[in-house]
Amino acid sequence: MRYLLIILLSVLISCNGEKINPGLTGSDGIGVWVDVNTKTDTLTFQSIDGMEIVNLSRGLEMRGGELLPKIGSGPYQYKLLEEEKISLYWMPSSFLGFNEYTFKQSGDLLIVEKFFDSPSPGVLLTFERVK
Repeated sequence: MRYLLIILLSVLISCNGEKINPGLTGSDGIGVWVDVNTKTDTLTFQSIDGMEIVNLSRGLEMRGGELLPKIGSGPYQYKLLEEEKISLYWMPSSFLGFNEYTFKQSGDLLIVEKFFDSPSPGVLLTFERVK
């Protein structure tokens, strides 16, 4: 019994910090999701020190003569809410509040209300899990 406990603790300590979010469907929730239309916007869900984070990668664009990440890119703290909603806070923002958006997962598809780059209420984006 003692050896089993030691093995279990070793496995837990060796984990890379990611965990499965119980609000997402099993191990399908964690990982990388790509927008099925743009093929460039990606969502990466992870847990860092108990904080649930989704990173939005949108590629780069030229602004003011500089190559910069597209508007809305970066880490968002998130909270899954009841009734197919997600609450997001864009961490680079000076605004400290969370905003709610539609959020539905079905297998390898994720439907999320557009929350970046001039969000429009009711515009839904479809992401597909790639890993």
